Amino acid sequence: MGIPYPIFPCGKNKAPLTPHGYKDASSDPQRVKEMFKISPGSRIGMPTGDASGIFVVDIDVKDGNAAVDWMVAYDLHNHTKCVRTQSGGYHLWYQMPAGVPLRNTASKIMRGVDTRGNGGYVLIPPSDGYSEWNNLEPAPLPDWLLAELTSQPDPVQANHSHMPAAPRRDHGGTPYGLKALAEECQAIRTAPFGQQEHTLNASALKIGALVGGDEIEEGLALSDLLSAGRSIPSQPGRPAWQPKEIDSKIRRAFQDGMRNPRKPDRLPDDGVDYAAPFLEKIDNRANLPERNVGALIPNSIMDVDGFLADFVNYTTRTARRPQPFAALSAAISLVSALAGRKYRSPSDLWTNLYTVSVIDSSGGKDHARKVIKRLLTAAGLMSYLGGEDIASGTALHTSLRIHPCKLFVLDECGDFLKGILGPKASAHKQQIARRLKELYTASGDVVLGTEYADQSEKNGRPREDVYNPIATICGTSTPAQFWDAVAGASLADGLMGRFLVFIPQENYPPLQDGEILSIPDDLINGAKAIVAGSQKHQPHNLRNLMNASEAADPYTVPFAAQAGPEKSRIERRQETLLKQNEGTYITSLAGRIVENAVKLAMIRAISRCPHDPIITQQDMAWGGELSLHCFDALRSGAERYAADNEGQARMKMVKEAIRTLGAATKTTIYRHIGGKMSIKERDEAISALVEGHWITVEEKKPMGAGRPSQVFRIAQGN
Repeated sequence: MGIPYPIFPCGKNKAPLTPHGYKDASSDPQRVKEMFKISPGSRIGMPTGDASGIFVVDIDVKDGNAAVDWMVAYDLHNHTKCVRTQSGGYHLWYQMPAGVPLRNTASKIMRGVDTRGNGGYVLIPPSDGYSEWNNLEPAPLPDWLLAELTSQPDPVQANHSHMPAAPRRDHGGTPYGLKALAEECQAIRTAPFGQQEHTLNASALKIGALVGGDEIEEGLALSDLLSAGRSIPSQPGRPAWQPKEIDSKIRRAFQDGMRNPRKPDRLPDDGVDYAAPFLEKIDNRANLPERNVGALIPNSIMDVDGFLADFVNYTTRTARRPQPFAALSAAISLVSALAGRKYRSPSDLWTNLYTVSVIDSSGGKDHARKVIKRLLTAAGLMSYLGGEDIASGTALHTSLRIHPCKLFVLDECGDFLKGILGPKASAHKQQIARRLKELYTASGDVVLGTEYADQSEKNGRPREDVYNPIATICGTSTPAQFWDAVAGASLADGLMGRFLVFIPQENYPPLQDGEILSIPDDLINGAKAIVAGSQKHQPHNLRNLMNASEAADPYTVPFAAQAGPEKSRIERRQETLLKQNEGTYITSLAGRIVENAVKLAMIRAISRCPHDPIITQQDMAWGGELSLHCFDALRSGAERYAADNEGQARMKMVKEAIRTLGAATKTTIYRHIGGKMSIKERDEAISALVEGHWITVEEKKPMGAGRPSQVFRIAQGN
């Protein structure tokens, strides 16, 4: 039996490992075996276009979320095969149209939307970093999308010979055009009620005219207008703006403007960077998406029931700025602690988990933590709640000795992790990290206490052991704090890989008037039911249930018939990741995927039916999908920010500064990094990045006298 698509081996840098690149691709099993035998553990490339019959639309996120917004607005990811990429973007697979010579394009549709047809190739699952987002088959390419890809430029745009020569351009437009774009986007965002639609149309028309006049790059202009339009708040008495509605209005006015190109009076072309203040405004739009490296959250991940659903619904309804994904993280953590010592899986995994929600300041990260406190107070279960700070490993051990199931709700979790994992962590802070790693795997065992010289019963301090401890962390952090902790941590030591990282699609979802509601009885009773445990099982000694000095006797939650094969599928995915990343820190992150998946599946089953839980195939699939999603979020951030040494850390810091600025000089890079390195260290990092082809350098000569300047940009594919 042949292979569905022709394939060929690629290296970790995505480059083909065969003499003729994608032209060597084959679907013959023997030929494929020979190619990959020479390059074991390599990634898998597939030629696009007529060679495979697959045309790929590449949704890139390096310039922010505008391309993802476009994909979501048209619901493209739910109607054809979709693959999650290493960078956090998406590949939409379509059937290659017969007889249409579609080739590769870059931002022809809009900024951040590229395509791969004849002459191109993509990496495919199960390559490291690439996973199937859904199990659909490639659909025919939509007619409207095919029309956009085959359209020819408007003649009036193609010939500007009658117009004056365009001035110096930088970062997608002239100084005048970039200034106008920033101002019109701001006008859209701040338009008063009653004037929003008029402002939207007028601004899109003006910017379209400047694009037609070659003042702004089309992809940049349309991307920024769409982003500004989707930030418009709802008007009183009017239904909320829908993305497709906004998209349609902007595109219509934008195209009308392009048909009537406009060129303004010229600014002096004297070599002065008039665009600098406007570039700073425009590039600020990328800061949050670039620092928060999460991805589109599949609807299936939010498909929960029972206590989890009740908690998420209540938390979302009562929030000023609703964050359902963060609410799900908190709900999972709460069930994790409440179910502790009462349930375990057939493989002797218990429910303890560490989660962290990464949301920017004022983005709604605190509300779920408040709901946890109110709920436990109302249910009389405050003994399950640990302190909001952990002073030392000994303090953590003592807390679990008093009550062996504890939920530690940690704000500023990024700072906490940096404090215990960073190179400057004190001895007692390092002890916390060691203890947390130990506790994560010790739920089915006993954690031994400290040995003291005098252990006599009268005046001494006997060793205090803790049996079956359940330590759960529900953390929240800003992106800057969390990724700084990741950058400074040794990822190979394993603690960071034990965290499930929850990153929402939006740092700032629309505000709402959160309802003031008392904790519902359903939530209170649900929490108590989980604490009560399974009705099918009672421990041999009820006193042991919360007695840290003796072993617990939990109920083993069984697997349904199809849950086992589902678990095996996740295990195969983990094995692939481990083999492809052998010898790197990625293995410490990937090594917990299956373990976390089983724990999550068990938590979902307990949430649905605490008195008689069974792990179904759906539970296991949900646990696997969520575990992989959180792993992808952590790996994407780690690859961007983590470093093995100080030199590599400086390189990544400079690279991220350039990514955020879009186009940067040495001066703007130095200002952006805020003096975190010397000028010599900056220059060494830049030289290394240029030599490694991670960034490009362009020398710009001034119009008059003066020295040329160097402009740095992120290299394509990085």
